[in-house]
Amino acid sequence: MSKNNSERVLTPTFDKKGNPEWKSTLSRPDDSYAVCHMIPDRIIPVIFVPGVMGSNLKGIGNAQGVRWRLDSEHTMLSWLGRGAVKRKQYLTPETMTVDNEGERPGGTAQSDEELKRRGWGEVGAMSYGGFLVWLENALNDFADANGGLRDLLTNKTLGSMKSDEALLKAQVALSYRYRFPVHAFGYNWLDSNDASAEQLKLRINSVIARYRQQKKRCEKVILVTHSMGGLVARHCSEVLGMSDKILGIVHGVMPAIGAAAVYRRFKSGTEGGWLAAKVLGEDAAEMTAVLSSAPGPLQLLPTPEYGNDWLKIDDGSTVVSLPRNNDPYNEIYTVRGRWWSMCEDYLITPRAPRTPVREQREIDADWASFSDIINDKVKKFHQKIKGNYHPNTYAFFGSDSQFKAYGTVVWRTTFKSIRRPPLPRQEKDVFNAKPHFYGELGETRTALYSGKSPGQILPNEMFRISEPDEEGDGTVPYRSGIAPKEHPGIKSMLRVSVGHEPAYKDSAMAREFTLRSIVQIVQAIKGTSLDYE
Repeated sequence: MSKNNSERVLTPTFDKKGNPEWKSTLSRPDDSYAVCHMIPDRIIPVIFVPGVMGSNLKGIGNAQGVRWRLDSEHTMLSWLGRGAVKRKQYLTPETMTVDNEGERPGGTAQSDEELKRRGWGEVGAMSYGGFLVWLENALNDFADANGGLRDLLTNKTLGSMKSDEALLKAQVALSYRYRFPVHAFGYNWLDSNDASAEQLKLRINSVIARYRQQKKRCEKVILVTHSMGGLVARHCSEVLGMSDKILGIVHGVMPAIGAAAVYRRFKSGTEGGWLAAKVLGEDAAEMTAVLSSAPGPLQLLPTPEYGNDWLKIDDGSTVVSLPRNNDPYNEIYTVRGRWWSMCEDYLITPRAPRTPVREQREIDADWASFSDIINDKVKKFHQKIKGNYHPNTYAFFGSDSQFKAYGTVVWRTTFKSIRRPPLPRQEKDVFNAKPHFYGELGETRTALYSGKSPGQILPNEMFRISEPDEEGDGTVPYRSGIAPKEHPGIKSMLRVSVGHEPAYKDSAMAREFTLRSIVQIVQAIKGTSLDYE
């Protein structure tokens, strides 16, 4: 055999079950010889947990045939013509379940069958497809270890908070001794996040069991989350006791202590662009019909840790600020019958045209159900995850004046439309005023004042809701994004300039941070049974 033989490095392919294989053609002995870079049989699955509205859902029961499918903007257009009544009928925790038939993007070495098995069809390809492909390729480039994306992060810093240590060559090398199949976990985002956390627990166990059944060594997973998915992961890890099976977590744009934008959506619909508002809910009627019975989105409301005074009423002479006693549940969320009340009781179950007026007892029953969700599911969930983070956590958050979010929500009086000077403060009670007009669903509300003497009529007053005021990502304000910083479990945080929904697809820095964080998380494998001697 000639001593001048050259190597032919074989790029691995994968069968329908995701197992590696190498294909080569025979050649003359003096031409070349094939080299296979072996794929590790020690597996650390990476499971992506999407944000609110980011999982594909399908209707069950009377809602059979209905889809919340985020394959593309086109697949969401069916929601343009569905008003409050249809949304109330279809978008409830009881009428929807996870749909695993969503689009599964190409561009990886894995078969479509394997990607479906990994849950890629459960999450919105429109928001996450490109990122999942990128992450799968970046974590499984065994034929391109030198010059691959992980290798390019060696000795590079990103400007992270708390810790901005550059990756060492040895750290990257260790990561190549494990295989990181990327999975996705869709969940019913209308349901409570603790229920979704229970499902995530089952998924983690089933993923680990799958690789063990294939005679692979697998004990722990890594979670990568987006937005509300971070709350699901925290509850799963720290409340349900799954921390030992989770090697680490990477959070992206997580509303750690809530987002005041949820209040705004109850009153005025979805903020942002025209299409997003039309699809997600463009006014108080469409949003209240869904949010009032959906514990998951309600759990995105600001927690007591968000602080006092984030809801303000400015009547031109004085400012009323709420909450005053760090109790947003009783001071804001379940306050009924005021013009500024977050949830307007008559909108909880919208009335279709030409149907009888709903009786007061029915509206009272709706309100009782809503109040129960706030007190039994929202408040208790907030208490359970308060200050709880996996001990090996990395996070990035959006903060830029280009993407302002609601840090505070302000109602300001407007005199231009009512053409009169403001009422003297002593003659009105802006806090207790009732709504003057039922049917105001947008950015303005009219307060109806009662006089001090019986039958006294005072002029009403119109208020307009403010624009976003705080640096953030367009949804989560700075104060909520950075909230975990001082927790000892947070190893590193990165501040990026990015919008909320496209955080993983629009920011190369966010993706690099995620990849670097996974390599850093892997270092915790040392001393475990998956460590190499």
